[in-house]
Amino acid sequence: MNNLTPGRSLDIRALPGTRESLAYQNGGLFPVMDLTADGVAVAAVRGGAGHLGREGRMEVIRSLDGGLTWSQPYLLADSGDDDRNAAFGVSKQGTLIVLYHRQHNYDAEGNYQGGFRSASGIPIQIMATRSFDGGLSWEEPVALAIDSLPTGSPFGKIVSLADGTLVAPVYSSHAWAGAQSTERIDNAYVVRSQDDGRTWEDVSLIASDMNETALIALPEGDLLALLRGADKAQGLHSTRSNDGGRTWSDPVPITRPSQHPADLIRLSNGDILLVYGNRNPPYRVEGRISRDNGNSWLDLLLTFSGHLYGYTEEDSRATDLGYPSSVVTADGQGITMYYYNPDMRNRKDATQRDGNPLYGHHNYCAVAVAWKEDELIAAVNNATNGQ
Repeated sequence: MNNLTPGRSLDIRALPGTRESLAYQNGGLFPVMDLTADGVAVAAVRGGAGHLGREGRMEVIRSLDGGLTWSQPYLLADSGDDDRNAAFGVSKQGTLIVLYHRQHNYDAEGNYQGGFRSASGIPIQIMATRSFDGGLSWEEPVALAIDSLPTGSPFGKIVSLADGTLVAPVYSSHAWAGAQSTERIDNAYVVRSQDDGRTWEDVSLIASDMNETALIALPEGDLLALLRGADKAQGLHSTRSNDGGRTWSDPVPITRPSQHPADLIRLSNGDILLVYGNRNPPYRVEGRISRDNGNSWLDLLLTFSGHLYGYTEEDSRATDLGYPSSVVTADGQGITMYYYNPDMRNRKDATQRDGNPLYGHHNYCAVAVAWKEDELIAAVNNATNGQ
């Protein structure tokens, strides 16, 4: 069923093998996870600043024990501007690849000015770097020169197609990409690499009025994408491609407003697990299961966190949470990581740094929920009678 509001729920934290751990204290925003060739869980995260801030830097953290404990951050990039928003994946050759963007658009006092191009006309730079040792060290980041997509923000998992082509999600805007219109309309794209993530080009539009995108390659060769709407509702929409991401079906809504962004993985039984952040009461991290490659979603809501702003708090309030990402190891250990700021209460204008909790990294944290794949599958089967 494609019901936007499931009638049943399953708390993954209540399963016998589930454990929660603090993966990153005072940082760890916007995590994107993948597994190295030898099964180490690696998450690309933001440190050094809060949701905004020129001090933002790109880092990775690693887990050798299935998400129960996490390393100190390994530095990936820290320029004089705001380094943020990773698209992350591992190639068939075992290379770890991160695309991110370098945001110049802050004034002299460090106030964020918004948009994809600064007042001086310098566009956001799409940056790329790689690691050949499981994320312990990284190449010097380089700015990508994509003529048809000179500016934009990567975010989400980089996926490999059957022929080894790497596909990464990037979003940008009409108004800052050279279009005639002055109205900002976000566009979601994919870009491709044929050389193990060293260079990127061959841009295809997924959809207009969409931005942050989750990709998954399906067994029959299709690509499934779940996109965050760029409209006021900002729900998730589903679309698919049967030609390697060059053309896409019309997006179909699959969640209610303010439930975003998405992450997708395939379980060992063929099910697809979707996770996302719910920025409505009860303010938590949620998930859904599809048994038909994303064409429909079971009438069952999975929860991976409690109410992140108090179990009795149901009023609308400022939040900063979500961006969950999941992996499953070869031996069936699942991990879902998300971030939030437990002290987010009164949010000021995002373009004003002074006293704004969105700028400071203190109190932000990343949480890892380690769960057993067989327990999750069995619990879903029991809750849905195997439908």
